[in-house]
Amino acid sequence: MITGQFEIEFTKDGLVHDEHQVTRLLDGLADTTDLLVLAHGWNNDKAEATTLYDTLITSLEAVGLPESGPGSRLAVMRVLWPSKKFALESLIPGGGAATATAANDAALLTALQQLEQDPVLLGTDGTDPTRTHLVERAIAQIEDLDTSADARREYVLQIRNLLDPSQAHPDDASQEFLDLDPETLFQRFTGEVPVLLPTGPGGAAGNTSGGAAFLGDLLSGAKAAARRIANFATYYTMKTRAGAVGRTGVAGVLGRARERHPQLPIHLTGHSFGGRLVTATAAALPPSPAPLSLALLQAAFSHNGLAQRFDGQHDGAFRAVLGEHHVNGPVIVTHTKNDLAVGVAYPLASRIARDNAAALGDHDDPYGGMGRNGAQHTPETDPTEQLLRKVTPTHQYTFAAGKVFNLQADATITDHGDVANQAVAQALRDVLRVR
Repeated sequence: MITGQFEIEFTKDGLVHDEHQVTRLLDGLADTTDLLVLAHGWNNDKAEATTLYDTLITSLEAVGLPESGPGSRLAVMRVLWPSKKFALESLIPGGGAATATAANDAALLTALQQLEQDPVLLGTDGTDPTRTHLVERAIAQIEDLDTSADARREYVLQIRNLLDPSQAHPDDASQEFLDLDPETLFQRFTGEVPVLLPTGPGGAAGNTSGGAAFLGDLLSGAKAAARRIANFATYYTMKTRAGAVGRTGVAGVLGRARERHPQLPIHLTGHSFGGRLVTATAAALPPSPAPLSLALLQAAFSHNGLAQRFDGQHDGAFRAVLGEHHVNGPVIVTHTKNDLAVGVAYPLASRIARDNAAALGDHDDPYGGMGRNGAQHTPETDPTEQLLRKVTPTHQYTFAAGKVFNLQADATITDHGDVANQAVAQALRDVLRVR
């Protein structure tokens, strides 16, 4: 049963907005067996985040929480943080058609206007004079991008000035995004970004017999490159913010919970950039004998995020989560080719690095996304469970502590946001059982 649900709101810097919310959570943990932490992803307002949480909890109750023992008395911490919506219309303007130049121009302006916004809390507006000036300087270059190297350089420099360079990492090409000569960056983003993804009947790219085709962002030129640069900057901004909220805010609250209840099992569950948030939380919590699990639902970070020497040299940004045993329970990772948002966003990194993977964004692409391909180059991966199954009353997953389970969800997750259904809930329920 659900013993209580507790919203806790965090600012963009990871500060608790209302300390009374934390007090209510801590007071509500006295008679619980487990704490489930939920973190949303690409949401614009509280209503969207609340709908996600309500639906997932309803699905959990529908598949049946354990009646006794582990997971039977569940408290829920509902994280609210100022994420941005990474709109598919910006990633694939005009449905991805190579002729959609007007749609691209509109998407470019929208992407820049979104970068200007830097709200302190979820669902609010917010910017500052410095940020506004940088974005306005970038917008002023748009008309000259096709003909002027100086305009292209100025555009890149203004976009980079919006970003925190300390968060760059090799696993997603963000270091190269900050370091490359501006003209070189434009050149690498100028060409189309085809991705092998499924299409529905009558899809723009034309279906193959297997229901898939090369599609994605098929525009080319300087303004298409400028939009991709703005989109990558949005990704970078969100990964930075998710890390700060997880590392500082959520980990701080959970540290206080563990002071009161040292043996309380905690189950970190994140969707989209919320997946990065809860992984950053796990990395910030000191290793403990108390169970700590991780559920990444269509997570929006590199599929090498948990990897060990993914390129022969570098570990993923969150390798320590597993390598240093911050997480000692099971890790589940849902992934599907149906996830257009992750499937199209991450090939941008391949363009930065000039990687010519046959199918940009798939598991062979060094810069694919977790929600598209699962955790790659991760030695803790366990092959005993590899599918997110359709709901079956008698089925129970055989998840094990300390192992990573990549759950391919082509048949059970229809798109990036479809993570609150009963198939997901059944897997999450069985994570709760593991001790």
